[in-house]
Amino acid sequence: MAARLGRRPHVLLLRPPGSEPGRLAQTAIVAHIPVVEVEPLPQAIPEVEKLLEGSDWLILTSPRAPRLLADLAPKVKKLQEEGRLRVAAVGPKTRRALEELGIRVDYTPREYRGAALAEELAGLRPRRVLLPRSEKAIPELPLILRRHGAEVAEIPLYRVTPLHRMAEAAARAADLFDYVVFTSPSIAEAFTRHYPRPRSPGFTPVAIGPTTAARLRELGYPEPLTPRRYTLDAVADLIARHWRGGEEEEGKEG
Repeated sequence: MAARLGRRPHVLLLRPPGSEPGRLAQTAIVAHIPVVEVEPLPQAIPEVEKLLEGSDWLILTSPRAPRLLADLAPKVKKLQEEGRLRVAAVGPKTRRALEELGIRVDYTPREYRGAALAEELAGLRPRRVLLPRSEKAIPELPLILRRHGAEVAEIPLYRVTPLHRMAEAAARAADLFDYVVFTSPSIAEAFTRHYPRPRSPGFTPVAIGPTTAARLRELGYPEPLTPRRYTLDAVADLIARHWRGGEEEEGKEG
């Protein structure tokens, strides 16, 4: 334990290109290897613009979505000012990305995941919801809203594609690290395609949230560490606690 406490943990962070480690860089030695890239879908923005007028809620579930929709910010703000549109963000980073565009965020859930947002938003009785997001996003959010009577227009805004050479490099290097942080199910899949022994990894797997944790379990990994709040800063705090040898269970999802 003394030798372990004498150094910072080494963490491999698997996120798309351009991502920042945030507070994780203050508590660990971080290597960032992007194993997927985000590809915008060209017809999405005209489709979103067309459907904005008839929607009473716009829901965004990742920080990259506001950036891709930046040209529509003036129209969103105008509809908000007229009281015709409200905007929901799944978590603080998405909220921050919207606010940087001058867009007011009307709702953020207590728990930062799509299903929680849908359950909470259902109580506000949305009628027509516009949901621009990943081409392969999990279906929970729109299913819950539809079950509560909302009409949901899902627009594939971008697709996530594996960077196989980078994923192979990450898989080769992974066992040199104390922790590997997985930030989406698609990232877990891209990495594992090249990692030979998920059932006995040479690192401690960390999932940013329960959806990613579930996919890691399906891929054969032991129970990953998962923070109670699904942010990278919460991941940093969890790793710091675990590295010191305490409070491991507090960070896990049941």
